[in-house]
Amino acid sequence: MTKYFKYYVFSILISILLVLGCKNITQTNPTSDTSTDNNTIFNITSMRRDTTTNVIEVRIDTFPSTWGNWQMYLNGKEVSMEGNAGEIVVRPNAALDSAPTGLFIGTLPWLTGLDGIDFPMEGALQFYIPGKGYSNKFYYNLKDQTFDDDSSADTTHNWINHYGDLVIENNETRSIENEKYFQQGNIYVNDNSKLIIKNSQLMMGRGDVPTIHVYIIVAPNASVEIENSKIFPDSGLVCVLNKGNVTITDSPTSIHYFDMSDGAHLTMINSEMVFTIGGLLQVTGGETTVVNSTIGALGLKVPANAHLNVSNLSSGVYFDSWDVHSMIPEADYTLTLTKTQILKDDFTGDLEHGPYERGWIFFLDPDAHVRIANSELRKVFIDVIDDNATFENLKVGIPSSLKYRDIELTNVTVMGQWPFYIKDSKVTINNSNYLFLQPTGTSTVSVNDSHICEFIPREFSGTMEFRNGLWTTAGEIIGDVAYHSMSNDFSIKGSLKIGDGIQDNLQWKDATVTREYDIHVVKKDGTPLSGVLVQMDGQNVSTDSDGKAKISIQFDEYNFKQNMILKISLPNNTTTETEISFFSETPIKVIIE
Repeated sequence: MTKYFKYYVFSILISILLVLGCKNITQTNPTSDTSTDNNTIFNITSMRRDTTTNVIEVRIDTFPSTWGNWQMYLNGKEVSMEGNAGEIVVRPNAALDSAPTGLFIGTLPWLTGLDGIDFPMEGALQFYIPGKGYSNKFYYNLKDQTFDDDSSADTTHNWINHYGDLVIENNETRSIENEKYFQQGNIYVNDNSKLIIKNSQLMMGRGDVPTIHVYIIVAPNASVEIENSKIFPDSGLVCVLNKGNVTITDSPTSIHYFDMSDGAHLTMINSEMVFTIGGLLQVTGGETTVVNSTIGALGLKVPANAHLNVSNLSSGVYFDSWDVHSMIPEADYTLTLTKTQILKDDFTGDLEHGPYERGWIFFLDPDAHVRIANSELRKVFIDVIDDNATFENLKVGIPSSLKYRDIELTNVTVMGQWPFYIKDSKVTINNSNYLFLQPTGTSTVSVNDSHICEFIPREFSGTMEFRNGLWTTAGEIIGDVAYHSMSNDFSIKGSLKIGDGIQDNLQWKDATVTREYDIHVVKKDGTPLSGVLVQMDGQNVSTDSDGKAKISIQFDEYNFKQNMILKISLPNNTTTETEISFFSETPIKVIIE
């Protein structure tokens, strides 16, 4: 009895520590996904590891009513949830009649931590309840949780929490030194101000930021100094938009991407820029020096009139000494890599293809002169501006070819996605997959027999037209955000299926989308029914001789997750109803028995 009581008290203490969260890191899903065969039945929202006890807590949005036959998948492989002592054990974080909010992961005797147990500190977690379905797939990183190897009282401090954007301006110098600082919102370093992060951990959460990315934005003449520190996400993806001056020294950061603009300066020495799904150094301008460091991916701009002629390019490259002008002679920026590693694009499973960062990435100006052959790239961005263009047969994981203006890709294997920036243009894309589309202006984009894995319109007032289209994985429809997009008000038409994951991941703010629904009303034998009254959202239309009708609904951030009733009224006064939402597959086929 005494032994049982000790373990019971220990379990309570663990629960209190995890709730207080003084030593916790929360990792909220950046790129959730679900099984293609089942709807998501609940969402994993965070994972916390107590660095003293080494117990993990998984928080979920709604705890299911059933418990006892769950299955757990780590990096796509099933792992038992009921092991013996020294093995993984997973149980609710409260009694079932006390409204649990998630799960504890530890071992026996319950609740002992995971010391000496092989639980991956980064990867993907998913649950399955037979007969019910899957949770979302949650990508986590629990590695960056200790200040240093010394856990003594004089070096380990509680987290300082700041909610809302952190704005440093008016020539201020703000220091975060020997601290654990939890910033929930963007960081703006303005005018001639400076941010110093030294001997510290900076954890960034989204707070009220509407995008999946949370930013450190460095203005011209402003500066950021990072020394012997860790920077990593709580929720979202940490990104840096640099137009000023940044130094990173002796720091293993988990920055998802770091953007270098014209006039910016970056010096990175003895450091890392690597995240579970990212680590991109994106260079479109400025002066960049990287020494004795590791990055996840390298993105290079090829400016107008510049030349790029490469073949047999592959990821996983180490540079003893390299200058960007050896690859792009007319590059209008400087970049030198000394004793620096670009990680190999060796993603597998769900990360093999999609909006993740590894290896080589290029941003091609439409007036650049480009020849890339027999190479492996993560992405290659194509800009179409004030033009008409057609692209086809662009696939990931296999050699593909593309010709546009004086840009020629021959037998290029793109592993991640095919990105297009489309401004005031008419573009048709046929028989392609893993597209990343960024339409803007009054463009009309036709997507036929093709798959989009990321959709981010910017100042877009045109039309997306689909024929047998599929949209999965990621999307942002954002307005009134200066660094992203100030407005969006566009239309979606045609036959489109939206994957379940988009319902979890789509970010929406201050924007409107008009979705046109094609509605087909037929008898059980397929005979079309004409003259049938179709009603939805206050609109009344009748089917034509082919049994077809169209209704357009305008969506915004407040109603895009709401269901609407589609009502079909037959001449014999019988009616049938079905629920429709922004995410409904089109055309909508109604079969009358």
